[in-house]
Amino acid sequence: MNKKEDGKGRAVPDAVSQQIDENLKRMYSEEASEDLPQSLMELIESLRKQETQTRASDG
Repeated sequence: MNKKEDGKGRAVPDAVSQQIDENLKRMYSEEASEDLPQSLMELIESLRKQETQTRASDG
């Protein structure tokens, strides 16, 4: 049986480790599917505009 350690040198059973992995994947999958905050969307748009202006002036 292959067991991982918990950071304190204690063995974690495979079933527990697998359940933790699945729960973390589920949690991050849900977070990744949420919309970005409006302030971040505005920042991205601003940066895109700056990049477009920089390319236009360089070209």
